Amino acid sequence: MHQFRNDYSEGAVPEIIDALIRTNSEQTPGYGTDVYCAHAADLIRSAIGQPDAHVSFVPGGTVANMLAISALTDEFEGPICAADAHPTAHETGAIESCGRRLLATADPFGVLMPDSAERIWRVCTANGCHTTRPAMLYFSDTTELGHVYTRSEFDALCDWAASRDLAVYVDGARMASAMTAAGADLTIEHIAARADAFTLGGTKNGMLFGEALVVNPRGPRGRRAIERLPYLTKRAGAMTAKGRLMGVMFEAAFDPARADGAGDVVYWRYARRANSCAVRLAAGMREAGFEPFIETLGNQQFFWTTPEQARKLAEACGAEVSLVDDPTGAGRVVSRFVTSWTTTDEDVDEVVAFAQTLR
Repeated sequence: MHQFRNDYSEGAVPEIIDALIRTNSEQTPGYGTDVYCAHAADLIRSAIGQPDAHVSFVPGGTVANMLAISALTDEFEGPICAADAHPTAHETGAIESCGRRLLATADPFGVLMPDSAERIWRVCTANGCHTTRPAMLYFSDTTELGHVYTRSEFDALCDWAASRDLAVYVDGARMASAMTAAGADLTIEHIAARADAFTLGGTKNGMLFGEALVVNPRGPRGRRAIERLPYLTKRAGAMTAKGRLMGVMFEAAFDPARADGAGDVVYWRYARRANSCAVRLAAGMREAGFEPFIETLGNQQFFWTTPEQARKLAEACGAEVSLVDDPTGAGRVVSRFVTSWTTTDEDVDEVVAFAQTLR
C-alpha cells in the first residue's frame, strides 16, 4: 500500500531528475556561486514580484529556521511563536543552540494570533533587560497541524508586528501546499511584499533536498540579515559545496517554460496535485465515519482514531500517530496522513477502503 507517512519519502519529480541528469557532468563553481543558483534566484524573484529580494539556498528546513532567526535577531532577542510551532516541538533545541530563546504563546493548533503575541510581548518587555526581548514573529504556512493562513490572518499578524517594530518570518517548508490549497486567498506575492523573510520548501515538495531562503531588503532588520547570512550559513555548516544542485532543482521548479496549460510551474503544479489527493482522502475518511481532528485543505490530514485503529493504519500506510488529550475521555489518538507529489487517486481510494474495514 502507498505510504502516507510524509511528503519527503520519495526522490524528486521527473522534471527535476531530468534537469539534474542533463547538468550532471558540468563543472561549476561551488557554494552556490554558480549560474544555476543565480538563475533560480532570478526566477524566484520574478515569481514573488520582488526584484530586489535576497535569495539563497540551504539544504534543510531546520537550518533555514536557524539562519533566518539568527540573522533577524540579536543574541538577547527571540521569536514569538505558537506553542506547537516546528522549532518548539521538532528541532531539538536548534534555535536555542544559536543563543535565541523561543517565546511561545498558548495558541491552539499552532495558529499564531496577534492577541496572544501581544500578551507575550507585554510579559517579556515588562522587566526590561531581565527578560528576553521579542524581535520577530515566527509562524509556518501551512502550520504543523495543516492550517492554511488566510490573507486577513496574515495581515493581522503583519500589522501587529509593525506596531511593535518586529520582523515577520514565515517558515515555508510546506508553502507550496498553502499557496495552492483550494480557496486560499493568500498569495506568495502578498507574503513577499509584507514578510521580512520566508522560505520556499523544496524537500517536502518534490525535490531531493533544499530550501530557498528569501529576505526582503526594505527594512533595517532585513538588510542586516542579508549582510549576516553568508557568515551565519558558513558557520552553521550549511554552505553546501555542491550548492549548484539546489540551483538546478529550483531552476527546474520555477522555469516558466515547464508551466502546464493552466500556467502552473512545476513547483505549484505538484503541490496542487498533492492537495487534491489530500482533500479526496479527507472526504473518504469522513464518509467512513472518522472524525477530523482539524479541518484543513493542505496536504496533511488528521483524524481521531482508536489506538488499535491507529496501530493498524500505521502498519498499513505509515500514518503517524500523535498522543493528544481526547475531550471525549475515550482515549483516542490522532492519525496523520500526508500526501505527496507521487500520491494518486487510486492510492487514496485504497487507504480509505482499508480504513473502512477498521470501523
